[in-house]
This record gives sequence, C-alpha cells and structure tokens, in this order.
Amino acid sequence: MSDFWQTRQIFKDKFDLIQINIGNMCNLTCTHCHIGASPKGDKNMNILTANKIIEKIEEMDINTVEFTGGTPEMNDSFLTFLTRLNKAGKNLVVRTSLTVLNDKRYEHFLDFYKKFNVKVIASLPSVFEDATTKQRGNGVYDETIELLQKLNEMGYGTDELKLDLVYNPVGTYLPAPQAQLEAEYKKILKEKFDVTFNSLATIVNMPIKRFKFDLKKHGLLDDYMGTLKAQFNESTVKNVMCKRVLSLDYEGYIYDCDFNLALEKRVKGYENTPFWDIDFKNFKPEITFDSHCYACTVNSGSSCHGEVVEDFDAKQNAQEYYGEVLSSSNDLKTTACCTLDMIPKRVRDTLPYIMDEIKDRYYGCGSPMPLVLENQIMLDLGCGSGRDVYILSKLAGQTGFVHGIDMTENQIKVAKKHQKAQTNRFEYDEINTNFVHDYIENIDKHFKEESIDIVTSNCVINLLEDKRDILKKVFKLLKYGGEFYFSDVYSNRRLPEHIRKDKVLHGECLGGALYANDFVRFAIEAGFVEPRIVSTKEIEITDDEMKNVIGKTKFYSITYRLWKIEDLDSVCEDYGQFAIYKGGIKESELEFQLDSNHLFEINRPEHVCKNTADMLSKTRYKDYFEIIGNTDIHFGEFNGCETLASTYENKEKREIGLSASCC
Repeated sequence: MSDFWQTRQIFKDKFDLIQINIGNMCNLTCTHCHIGASPKGDKNMNILTANKIIEKIEEMDINTVEFTGGTPEMNDSFLTFLTRLNKAGKNLVVRTSLTVLNDKRYEHFLDFYKKFNVKVIASLPSVFEDATTKQRGNGVYDETIELLQKLNEMGYGTDELKLDLVYNPVGTYLPAPQAQLEAEYKKILKEKFDVTFNSLATIVNMPIKRFKFDLKKHGLLDDYMGTLKAQFNESTVKNVMCKRVLSLDYEGYIYDCDFNLALEKRVKGYENTPFWDIDFKNFKPEITFDSHCYACTVNSGSSCHGEVVEDFDAKQNAQEYYGEVLSSSNDLKTTACCTLDMIPKRVRDTLPYIMDEIKDRYYGCGSPMPLVLENQIMLDLGCGSGRDVYILSKLAGQTGFVHGIDMTENQIKVAKKHQKAQTNRFEYDEINTNFVHDYIENIDKHFKEESIDIVTSNCVINLLEDKRDILKKVFKLLKYGGEFYFSDVYSNRRLPEHIRKDKVLHGECLGGALYANDFVRFAIEAGFVEPRIVSTKEIEITDDEMKNVIGKTKFYSITYRLWKIEDLDSVCEDYGQFAIYKGGIKESELEFQLDSNHLFEINRPEHVCKNTADMLSKTRYKDYFEIIGNTDIHFGEFNGCETLASTYENKEKREIGLSASCC
C-alpha cells in the first residue's frame, strides 16, 4: 500500500446518501462486477431486515436512498422499500441492469419507477454492441437500447424523470474524460436510436472480486495496479464518495462504500452493530482504505456517480515515455496535444467510433487529417496505438487503405488487437488497415518507392535523430501528386545540448524539436520544394521545472503539407493563372483551405502562383478546381502569395485577437 494511505487518517463526513446493496442476485454475469453478482446469487435481503432498515431511515434526516445489487428488482423486499420510502418523502435512486425489466416478472417496476419518480441509473459500457457484449453478454446491447427507448417514451431522460448511464472500460485501461464520453454517448445514441438521457458517469474498474480474478488469470493484475498507482491524484481524496455515503449490506451491516462492502470490510468500530442499532448523532468513524482505493483516486477520481474533481494535472517522473511510463495522454506535461475543441468536425465525429483503449493510449500535437481520402493509400509514421490510422481509415471509407508503423511493441499490439472490431464498428466488409512494428527510419524496407499517396505523422518526426534522412525516404515513397501532411513541434531557435538530451523534454516532444528554418531547409533538400504551413499553435509549458530548463525558447505545433510535384518553382512565380473552387469536397462545400494563406470560396476566381495552381491541378484535388490559364507567359515573381478570401479571414482573426490553432 502507498505511504499516502499509511500516514493519513480520513474520517467520514456527515453522510447524505444511504446506498443499500439489497443482494447479489442478478440476471447478468458481467466480467467487471465488483460484487460478483449472478443469477445464482444467494446473499439477498429478507423482509424482516428490510423493515428494520426502513423504520430507521424513516426517522433519519436523510433525503436520498439508492438501491444497488445485484439487481434490486429481483429482491422480494424491493417493492416494499419503494412504497414506504416514497411515502416518507425520500428521493429514490435505483441502479439496475435494465435488461431485467424485459422479464415479465419484473416489468411492472417500470410503472412504479414513474409513479414514485425514481431516478434510474443503468449500465451501458459502450454505445457499440461489440464492447457491450464483451462485458455483459450476448443480446444485452439490443435489450438495453430497447428499454432505454421505452424509458424515453415514459418521459425518462428529462428534468422531471432522471435517466443516467454508467460507463466503465472494457479492459485494463482508464476512462477518457467524463465530459467527452458523455458528449459522444449523447450524439451516437440520439443519431442511431433516438435515445436521450440526462448524464453519464465514468467509473474506473475496481480490482476486486470477479474483475480481480480475471486480471490474475491473464497475468494483468500487477500492470493494472501499476497504472492506478501511477495516475494517483491526491486532489481527489477530499471528494471520495466514502466520506459522504453509507453502504448497507443484505444483513443490515454498514460499510464506508459499496466496494468495501464487496470485500466485507465493515465500518471501523461498528463491525458487529446493525444499521438500526446505531446512534448517528456523533458518527464520525475512520474510513478503511486499502489498495483497491487507488481506483477511486486515479486521474479525475472515480465513484458510483462518476468523476469527483473537475480538473486533473498529471505530473510524474518519466524515463521510457511512450513504451512504459505514459499509460495515457493525461500524463503529458505540455499542451502539445490538441484539445478536443481544436479538432476538425470530421475527426470529432469519428472519435466516438474508435475503441476506448486506442484513444486512451493516444499522444499527439495536432490533427493531421487532410481532405479527400477516398481511394488513397496512406501511411502514418509513429502510429502508436493506431488512433489516427483508424480515423483515416474511417474517413477514407472501404476504398482507402492505411498503414501504420511504430517502434513501440505494446502500442502496436493495442492497434492490432482491435483491427477486426474496428472493421465491424465501421461496418466495412474488409480490413483496410495494416500495422508494422519497426523503426520509422526503416520505412524503405517495408514500402516500395512511389507506392504511397499520403504520408501523415503526428508529433513523431521530432523524436527521430536524423530528420534529413526521414524526409528523403518519405519523398521517395510518395507517388507524384502525393503529399506528406503532418503535425510536429518546432522551436524558434536551435536547441542547446542540455535541452536536446533531457529525457523528459525529449519524451514531451520538445527536446527533439527542430529550429523551424532548419526544417524548411531540410525539406527543400529532400525534394519538397515549397513547404506550406497549414496552421500554427504555440505550446504552453505547464511544468515549472521544465520552464526553468528551456528558458526563453518557444515551441510551436505546426501542421505542414509537403507536396511531391514535378517542376515546382523555388519561389512563387506569376503566370497570370486563376483557380476556381467548384465545390464538392465533403465538409468543405462552401470553401476549401489549402494552407494558412490560401482559402478558396466556392465559385470565386483567385489569382494564384504556378505552385498553387499545380497543387490544385496535379493532385487528388484536381476534380474540384478549374484552373484558368497556362504557363506560356511569365509575369515575374508572384508578390503576396495569398488569396483574397484568406486575406480577409486572417485580417478578421487578427482584429479580434485570434491566432491559428491546430487544424
């Protein structure tokens, strides 16, 4: 156990919620269940115990009573609880498997829930069938959706009748931020099934009972506990649910929480005293903690009602960043990773379809997802757990194909593990992804010259020692008309030795950052004659020690597009050409952004240099543009290479204080 738990005494506050675990009988046998409930559960409350608990609660100044199990509906005393406690004016909450209400023996509870204004909390580990089936069994997903629709028809999911859902990971990883998951759940359930609900609670899987047994069976317990300990967040302790909740078991004995109840760790000093015999006037017992409590104090915290703190700032020592130490993107010490609101809509809409474990292992500094990907063969350098590969494969559709290469074996294992599931989730007939475990420097050993349409990379090139070499190899792999579209970290000056060799700075993608002017020179040497910037975002350094090390150096996340096109000019040349965007590009129907200086409004002729004309007419964008004029007459250097539409947009941004963010 950590020194934190050994050196501190924490006492229960005045509790405002009584949680009654009415028994371990359940119609399901879920893999993560911390109670170990099943249809054979034999620890269930009798009516005599129920009446004693009800009488005690009736005389107490407690407003909310919550029922859990098992499945409360399967207990003979449950309706007595609802009827009498509703009459006593208590707010009632039930945690239900939901599918039990499809059973004719228990379907009448739906009417009682509405009659007594019972808040319903239902488990739904995923908005997708595959993940839900893996955790809860065959057929459960369809039944759950059917019952959610029925509850909506009854008025649930509104301010009058509350309907909440519970998410917990289908595996040994940690949940994504609760607000993000809730938004994804609401969007997909509404679009696919016209289902609405009030809120979503994310719960970290508790390493006890059935889940712990499964971890041991597969040799994963130590790794999982290591993940929990590494992500421990002391600021969550002040809000842990055991300070304000009192849990009761089927015999009426009390516990600090439902998890201690599962482990039969009764409240200190009250081990042999039933609930109805306790005087709660001076009730402030010391809370019992153990190693399982790490699950409640990880990242933003976890409780039966979801996260317990709003913000989480993970700071931990690092040596082997991406292979071992970084268990999720919450560990990063800078803002090199884009926040969700900076990501394009097409990517945001795709993210909910990506397996949770893949997203949990994601690290990046931009969102390098160009448009028009159908029929394209793509390669993602440093693909990690495959998040961007799968997003690209979804955007490209069944006709596209995406390769990924990464040096970190456990990241590639995660990517490969979900190939079939992602294919099914995208509703594709065939897998359109491939993953290679090797160093990026060896791409020429796996792919032929001029075999790739688009190469992408997300905050990886800076980690490579020989950046000149990788740029040359990428150029050779690309077909003519192809591009290298990627985000990476750059500095405003050449970095001194102590910064370049600092392990943490290197892991955070800062130590390997190229001086921006050096990068442009290397790119031109490799054959990418005119690098174009798509967007720029300054990276905020959030770690004080790191600030002292880097001094006045500034770092930027920049998205570049480098084209492999024959006969590009080294500077912009004017041949009197005009480009007209005809429309038709999905999600860019009214305007198309080539780079930060070239925005094309539909049907608006724009005077462009020869390089820009070639980028639009000799690439996959050729069908969406009309180029007027040729290169017969040269009018000299093109001054001010920027479209009028882009000039107005950039001027407006400057006037209101906005700068470019991640694309």
